[in-house]
Parts: sequence; C-alpha cells; structure tokens
Amino acid sequence: MRRDLSLVLLASTLAACALVSKSPALQSPLHERLSKADTPTIEAAAKDCLIHEGWTPDDLGGFAEGATVVSAKNAAKNTVSVYIQPPEMSPRVTGGPEYDDPFWGCLGRALGSAKAAPAASSSPDAP
Repeated sequence: MRRDLSLVLLASTLAACALVSKSPALQSPLHERLSKADTPTIEAAAKDCLIHEGWTPDDLGGFAEGATVVSAKNAAKNTVSVYIQPPEMSPRVTGGPEYDDPFWGCLGRALGSAKAAPAASSSPDAP
C-alpha cells in the first residue's frame, strides 16, 4: 500500500514538473523579456495579446496570492486567467491560454518591442 502511494506521488510530481518545464514563460526569449519588464508593462501586453487572440479582458484586474491577475473570456464564454507573478518569481507569468496558443508568441513580441522605462537621472540639474 505504501509503495503504491509512493508511486502515485512520484508520478504526480513528475507530471507537475513536466508541465512547468514546458511553460512558454520559461523559454527564451520570453523568459528574459519577462524578467526585464515591470508588472504594468506585462499586464498591458497580456491584455493586448488576449484581445488580439479574440479574448475580451475584464475591465477590473485582480490579485491572487501576490500575483496580478488578468482574466478574459471569448465568444464561446470560455474564461482564461493570466497570473503575473512578482519579479523575483520564475516563471513570471503562469496560467493563461494553452502553451501552444499564439498568445505566448504575441506576448514575447509585445515585450520585445516595449520600451524600457527611462532611467532616473542622478544629476541635480535634471528636470
């Protein structure tokens, strides 16, 4: 009985690891772009990409266990939630559409073309 339980636990753990390891948010170049972007930039890009893929994002954002949540639904009334984790987390984005969905490519392109926030000047003469 104990051996059966151990095998079930091992299989569950391996399956969970396989799912996370295949996440587009862990693949290059999206992983690097997510690590460099701030949360509002990722949130805006996620909403734009969801819209581009036929989803309608909710007007109000949400928070769940430290993550910013972008929820959306499509014409078939399916729902999807994208969880934007804090910068120190990896993967930075979880949830979302299926891993083979064009959303992930769109997110990578959107973050690749996003301009970085201007650096604060340390000069006392700066306006």
